[in-house]
Amino acid sequence: MSRPLIWHRVQDVPADLGPTAVSIGNYDGVHRGHRAVIDQLVHHAETRSLAPVAVTFWPHPRHVMGTPGDPPLLTGHEDRDRLLLLAGVHGVLDLEFTREFAQHSPEDFVRIFLVEALGARCVVLGEDALFGRANAGTIDTMRELGERYGFEVVTVADHGPDGAGTGRISSSTLREALLRGDVAAAAAGLGRAHTVTDTVHHGFQRGRELGFPTANLGPTPEGLIPADGVYAGRLSVIAQDAAHEGTPPLAGAPATISIGTNPTFADDGAPRRTVEAYVHDDHTLDLYGDTVRLEFVDFQRPTLKFDSVEALIAQMALDVEVTRRTLDRTPSRSASGD
Repeated sequence: MSRPLIWHRVQDVPADLGPTAVSIGNYDGVHRGHRAVIDQLVHHAETRSLAPVAVTFWPHPRHVMGTPGDPPLLTGHEDRDRLLLLAGVHGVLDLEFTREFAQHSPEDFVRIFLVEALGARCVVLGEDALFGRANAGTIDTMRELGERYGFEVVTVADHGPDGAGTGRISSSTLREALLRGDVAAAAAGLGRAHTVTDTVHHGFQRGRELGFPTANLGPTPEGLIPADGVYAGRLSVIAQDAAHEGTPPLAGAPATISIGTNPTFADDGAPRRTVEAYVHDDHTLDLYGDTVRLEFVDFQRPTLKFDSVEALIAQMALDVEVTRRTLDRTPSRSASGD
């Protein structure tokens, strides 16, 4: 294949894809554990002259079969697929998960999506993998189907082909770290900084009035919003509004990020949780309508209520200095590829 692709239907898979090695999962966060699986998928694909492909789902199956929004996801739809491509697969078959889709028997799922759509010759899975209606398919089921349909089943080892292990990393433990504000611990498990992506919206304009104009995200950005507080981070523009075309987009710009309900201004009306980022030193920056990605590097302090606007301004200036020092000693760990 000349370039990586994302497909949402079996009809979208290129006819000239050729035989593949396939792994299946939700891959929320595409963390170090997931990437160890992808590393092995790519390794087995290369040794067998196959194209490595990840099969995944959207919405998350638990959001369809259980409670919508539970669990909160580390990454949004597009970011998850982008990270899978960056991890080394040649393509992603991202299937819409519905209650009807969930009724595929294990054999029908394998036959339709792995064999007929992808021409699978090798399937890479963990020993505890489950698939098909009511999760009735197990690794033993996959081995039986492999014998029937002519593909090899390889189980994921505790370490990658280079012998490097990752330990036990789960999306749930990373969610817990972010929800308590420990973005540094989350970064260690992700192997990169946690990010949140959204279009820049108009806010209350308070930051501009205070001398710290901010880029405000909407109420439902892509990616899990960490706990309320102030963070050292970076901001990158990944898609520009038409009005800004021709202007060099920001990439990894130092930013102080605030999450919370702005308690100092609680009398202004009903509290609304916001995510806003002050890009250092550029008070004329216009990001309205741009799509930005915020990279969370480290937690600085909890959200506080100040007795005066002057006290708030003094603290914001201190926050910026703390961010500068933090970023000076912390290289960017974001995933590139935009």
